[in-house]
Amino acid sequence: MTLTDNIDARLKFMSVLRRAARDITLPLFAAPDGIQNKASGGDYDPVTQADIDAEAALRRLIQEAFPEDSIEGEEFDDHPGTNEFSWTLDPIDGTRGFVAGVPVWSTLIALSYQGQPVLGMIDLPALDKSYMGRIDGDTRKAWLETNDGQTVKAISAAPCETLKTAILGCTEPLAMFRPGELAAYNIIRAGIKFSRLGLDALGYGLLAEGRMNIIIEALLKPCDVRALMPVVEGAGGKITNWYGGSPVNGGRVVAVSDAGLLPELYTYLGRAMDD
Repeated sequence: MTLTDNIDARLKFMSVLRRAARDITLPLFAAPDGIQNKASGGDYDPVTQADIDAEAALRRLIQEAFPEDSIEGEEFDDHPGTNEFSWTLDPIDGTRGFVAGVPVWSTLIALSYQGQPVLGMIDLPALDKSYMGRIDGDTRKAWLETNDGQTVKAISAAPCETLKTAILGCTEPLAMFRPGELAAYNIIRAGIKFSRLGLDALGYGLLAEGRMNIIIEALLKPCDVRALMPVVEGAGGKITNWYGGSPVNGGRVVAVSDAGLLPELYTYLGRAMDD
């Protein structure tokens, strides 16, 4: 099989993974069960039974279908494979929203080849909406998809010439940012059109769909960001770390619908002096 054929096969398989995850997460969203706090020292980092059961199911399905692929996830140890394909799983991104009954939590699934994401899925089960993206070779596209894998429509990020016309998103600035980071974020927020909070991965999907223009976040894990990359960049947007490098390993992330916004944003974000 060619590389394209291998990616095609795994893209088709994402529909199987989406259905399996929804079958577990949606009932538990309606009646949350088994909520635990993974953090210590007074912090709060929730994990639910839905996180654990969904990731276990996804891992089992991937190992059955593609036993040579590697798997990384939020809740279990890495599974090393024997080829150059790897899956990154976050069964519930936005667990706090899930616990609170906010329906913008998502299941994030990324496929990487040689360490670089080529396929991404942001599935929002409670909204019955899936953002998909593909970036490999000359292929760069993003689209909305139904639960059975049918394309609803192609999507593309919107042009945005200046910060003053931009719509900015961030999940929770007071929780995500240290003092210097928050100061840099507030400088940017003061110069844009308006901002929206509490969106988790939905914000990146809305950016890819042409509804928002900038997302600025920090403290992201690899499983939080890898599925976002093909969706944002497949739609024609750009996603990097705060200094213009790859966000593949998480950390501080900025996504834009128009790459022309980045030089000015880097100027402000570079002022965050936190270690």
